[in-house]
Amino acid sequence: MNRKFLTLMAVVFATAALAQEGQSAPDYGDFTIDAQVRARGEYRGILNAGDNGSNLFVNDRVRLSFGWERKNLSMKVAAQHTGLWQDNGQKSTMGNIALHEAWAKIMFGKGFFAQAGRQELSYDDERLLGAHDWAASGRAHDALRLGWENTQHKVHAIVSFNQTMDAWDEMVSPSSSSSGLKPYKNMQALWYHFGRDEAPFQISALFLNQGVSDASGNGVNYMQTFGTYASFEKKRLSANASFYYQLGRDRTGTDVSAFLLSGNIGWQFSSKWKAMIGDDYLSGSKWAGGSTQTFNTLYGSYHEFFGTMDCFGYGSIPRYGLNDLNACAQFKANSKLDMSLSCHWFVTTSPIKDYLKDYRDPNNHILYPAKLLTAEEVEHWWPLNGGNHRFSQNLGTELDLQVNARPWKNVSIQAGYSMMCGTETMQLIKGTDTSGLQHFGWVSFNLNPTIFSTSHRNRKTL
Repeated sequence: MNRKFLTLMAVVFATAALAQEGQSAPDYGDFTIDAQVRARGEYRGILNAGDNGSNLFVNDRVRLSFGWERKNLSMKVAAQHTGLWQDNGQKSTMGNIALHEAWAKIMFGKGFFAQAGRQELSYDDERLLGAHDWAASGRAHDALRLGWENTQHKVHAIVSFNQTMDAWDEMVSPSSSSSGLKPYKNMQALWYHFGRDEAPFQISALFLNQGVSDASGNGVNYMQTFGTYASFEKKRLSANASFYYQLGRDRTGTDVSAFLLSGNIGWQFSSKWKAMIGDDYLSGSKWAGGSTQTFNTLYGSYHEFFGTMDCFGYGSIPRYGLNDLNACAQFKANSKLDMSLSCHWFVTTSPIKDYLKDYRDPNNHILYPAKLLTAEEVEHWWPLNGGNHRFSQNLGTELDLQVNARPWKNVSIQAGYSMMCGTETMQLIKGTDTSGLQHFGWVSFNLNPTIFSTSHRNRKTL
């Protein structure tokens, strides 16, 4: 697939739709073409950079979506190009256009539907299942989704199965999806939601079972996640809370027993000012070996949580867990301009027992800045060591400033600046120098119009 093909496909669809617009019968449905051009320039400080100490680059997304809908049937095909400016060079022949979405949906009546194909899975606050729109590529799943909905109840069942090739050995082998592009071999999920869209109180329940290829590639390990999410919003008060628990086995075959607990509350002081405070608590393991208590954030929109710098995004929750105490102030000047300032204080939820720091001999000479202890050494050193040579659970503090502007219809401009003051514990976990302030700045331009649309009045069922 290349750009010429996408252009040709758009012309064909548009010509066919225009021809159909002048016909009185039969009903060909509604056809829509949506486009998105997004470019984001980023400056990343030492914490997120490579050996050069800082990174300055521009990533972009160009997405073209074709949608078609009739009374009981709809479908969508969305192709996108993503990459860094000049990453492939001006004369590169490498094609990096891919399908972001390609699905068909059938409505059976009385609220029942089936949707199959490559599609976004976005549920609740997108903590565990989300479109992850901050990333240039976004996130989509190859899945079958069955559901039933009315004005107050929604039930969705999701089934997904991944394979790398159409061959007999791949069909019988479970080891074909161990890469990051296909993070699970199979997945099943059940989601229930109660509450009307305009109701002040809503609550959801989620159960998700995922099977991942084990480290040897000869079997599949299964892990289950289940829990609930609730939200409330009335007049000036808004609040939400969630709890999820995980059990089963991870990719290495280690037993899992972990949980996530979060809560946020906000108050609208005026039409322009709002303040929020919250806490995200993810359990962690005390030391290496044995079972793991580190919570896996699965396939959520990581950028929405744990700070804009994404120090703990993209699945990089510390093995010792994470407690994110956060506060945010929002100012809305008008419908076209708003801004926010957030503060995050990060600590581990479990003590770091398997490392000694700055250990010295009797002559006060440093023997090693950080030593990884064995299980036997943990039992020996931890009760004797006091607090002098232990790593603190404090990871650091991050400040995030963001400005959002919408100067014209279908056009938005966003800019942000973040800084973090990390600790020696952050340096231990990340493996990079965090002795000074870390910086992150970005500017994003987004154009997202509907460039073509038809509407047919002659409605018929399938």
